[in-house]
Amino acid sequence: MEAMRTIQTVENGEVHLRLPEQFWGQAVEIIVLGASQEGSQQVATQRSLRGCLKHYAKPDLMAQEQDAWQEAASEKHEPR
Repeated sequence: MEAMRTIQTVENGEVHLRLPEQFWGQAVEIIVLGASQEGSQQVATQRSLRGCLKHYAKPDLMAQEQDAWQEAASEKHEPR
């Protein structure tokens, strides 16, 4: 799905859009939302999720994590 976003000022109740060629001859959906002045000037800040689950950590089980994959793989794939 192609999308186009533009912020324009309504003058005399009208907004004029010049659409790229990929829209020509197609049915389009036009949605009009009011834009706040602060929202149009905001710059997205990158946030990290690092450490967000640390309150679920169980320090007494961390030592077992080192060999967890090897143990799981050997249980599943070793001949019995």
